[in-house]
Amino acid sequence: MLSDSDRRALNALDEAAERAGGYLAPPKRPFVQDYDYRMMSRYCRDKGVTSDDLTEEELKMFRFDPPLVFN
Repeated sequence: MLSDSDRRALNALDEAAERAGGYLAPPKRPFVQDYDYRMMSRYCRDKGVTSDDLTEEELKMFRFDPPLVFN
């Protein structure tokens, strides 16, 4: 369970990320299909559902191919 100060810190991070346009998570390996989590989060919030409740068709709306990453 998170303490109140941890929860406030996470809320501040989320608010800052939203103002900046959302989070960008790098792909874990090349050629992995990923999702636009910011748009998915907004869609779920507007629909009043969680990401677990989305159908395959709804998930397809948020898929994209991440840029290639070379280590």
